[in-house]
Amino acid sequence: MGLEQYRRTVSETKRASILKAGRENFLKNGFSRAAVADIAREADVSTATLYKHFSSKDELFAAVVHDAYGNIGGEFPDFADYNDIDIREMFLKMAHNYLRVQFDQGGNALLRIVIAEVPTTPKIALDTYETIVRRRFAGLKVVFDHLIERKLMRPHDTEMGVSFISGMIKEAFIWPALFDADAKLPENTDVIIHEAIDLYLARYGV
Repeated sequence: MGLEQYRRTVSETKRASILKAGRENFLKNGFSRAAVADIAREADVSTATLYKHFSSKDELFAAVVHDAYGNIGGEFPDFADYNDIDIREMFLKMAHNYLRVQFDQGGNALLRIVIAEVPTTPKIALDTYETIVRRRFAGLKVVFDHLIERKLMRPHDTEMGVSFISGMIKEAFIWPALFDADAKLPENTDVIIHEAIDLYLARYGV
């Protein structure tokens, strides 16, 4: 390994440690009470090193949120890889991927922090909405447009359609979790998802 590669590896390792410590601290203390010095100490780096990677606490929190959500849009299928599409199975997989991010990767907990900080850090809230919520919405709309193009669903206003089916999922799972930190996915999760899919396809399926 060359010197430059070694330095890059060390830098990436430190950044990952800062993100991990930041995530744990934000989830424990919220945004306002989280202290950069504490995060640096927990990441085993100096405060100066932390600021080399993230210029402010706002920037660090935004990076933590984005890191938790990973590659937004990655839960959607690449239609180039699909010859035969089972729409119900595809919808079920997308719903499970979405719920995994929200429940298993801390998405709900981070959103609670974002919402709580809207009055004091509106830029973070807006950035979260635009880069996560709207980006996912746009990705799902692309999926629906492809399905219509391939005559696997009836033509319809896909923007309204995305709001329709995602609204059912959010109403059943996400809203309760945003108001209850201990909320878990119910045992009949698949039943609820299938009900939402059935309602949607009853209106727009072929």
